[in-house]
Amino acid sequence: MDRATYTSGRYEQHNPDWHEQDAEAKARAAASLLVYGGVQPKTVIDVGCGTGGVLRLLAQRLGPLWPEAHFEGWDIARAAIQRARAHEGSRLHFVHGDFLASERQADLLLCLDVFEHVDDDIDFLRQLSGRAQWMVFRIPLDLSVWDVARPRRLLTVGPELGHRHLYTRELALQRLSLAGYRVIEERYHRIRHGRRRGLDPLRGLWRRVDPHGAARWLGGVSLMVLAEPVASPQAR
Repeated sequence: MDRATYTSGRYEQHNPDWHEQDAEAKARAAASLLVYGGVQPKTVIDVGCGTGGVLRLLAQRLGPLWPEAHFEGWDIARAAIQRARAHEGSRLHFVHGDFLASERQADLLLCLDVFEHVDDDIDFLRQLSGRAQWMVFRIPLDLSVWDVARPRRLLTVGPELGHRHLYTRELALQRLSLAGYRVIEERYHRIRHGRRRGLDPLRGLWRRVDPHGAARWLGGVSLMVLAEPVASPQAR
């Protein structure tokens, strides 16, 4: 990860709202996974929380179901954390810092649109694996047949979004397996902005009959994963 991208303001220049408009959809998808998995944490930490919108909305959704839970967001970008702190409360706090450089532990870690940004994704995931019992990942699937056919689009996700790695569903799940995780549940997740356009109608039709094929050929989705660390020789 080029830390200066996030600490110097360069990332904010390309993404001035820090993707706040996507927070509701991400929080809704994460909450659905967690309820499905029967997760009951007391400490929830969002690693790379940005301006904290997802964590704040997740706390609103699941806080009543988790009356003892404390919600905490971490990010290395000071500007993002300053904005997040405007919404702090008795059970919601934000920390400016590198979570992996700390000794904090949690019951549940959120890692949403994060590990594609780091230089060594497997090492990053292995370091996270000892810090919580459950993990929720959201992984952009930037590689599809349609994306590969448009190389200009693939070249923009690095400078504009800071992605160091590009994944298909299979590559993303392989990374989690190599890092020592067992997947409990996986789901495709798509965020729509405004009206349907372009390939959206075809994506929708194809996804109903063959969701994996639609993702592989037409892209336009991310992967939501509920996972747990497992002790295995491969992971150590």
